[in-house]
Amino acid sequence: MAKQRHPLGDVLYKARLVLADGASHAEVLKNLDIPGWYLIELEHNHITHPNPDLLTLIFQCYGLNNDQVAALQRTPDLTTALFELTLTTELKLAANHHETLDWPDSATFAAEHGIIKMRDPRAVNSYADILRCIRLNAEWCPIHTASLIYGVSPMAYWQMEAAQIPVSNAVIAVLAERLRTDNLQPFLEAENLSAAVSAQLRDHPENLPS
Repeated sequence: MAKQRHPLGDVLYKARLVLADGASHAEVLKNLDIPGWYLIELEHNHITHPNPDLLTLIFQCYGLNNDQVAALQRTPDLTTALFELTLTTELKLAANHHETLDWPDSATFAAEHGIIKMRDPRAVNSYADILRCIRLNAEWCPIHTASLIYGVSPMAYWQMEAAQIPVSNAVIAVLAERLRTDNLQPFLEAENLSAAVSAQLRDHPENLPS
């Protein structure tokens, strides 16, 4: 079993920021007969032996159960795991209600939590940047549509665009094919990526969205 990397207080603190969208302690506990100071003390790891029944109720405020919290304590990157948990939950809700999922902004997420860096010192942009540029500036399509174009799940596509996982060779191949090029290096090095992509698509109008 993987070792515990994060104390309970860290998980509760990050869960409040990510899963409860930064709600106050009182707002999180508004439907429970638990004082706000108790959650504050838990977040600061000041309560050595918390009441397990109260913990279960607090976990439920974030839509978590005991097993999920234990897994979060073992995960290498707590913030990313919480965001992925949010996405997974929203995906299930969207599937059940046939709604369009409003994905977190991949550019902002990549800037704050991105883990994939380009090794080429000449690269100004990443493959994630090119994917995002085409989707938002040329295709004007949602994550779900882009995932169909590249033949991956919506979650995998978003993670690639948010620089959470490497852009796969298969997706890079589709990306190059859509740009009608066998060399993506000029786009990686472009100072103005949007202009470079727009110029390439103008030269190949068959790639423009209909």
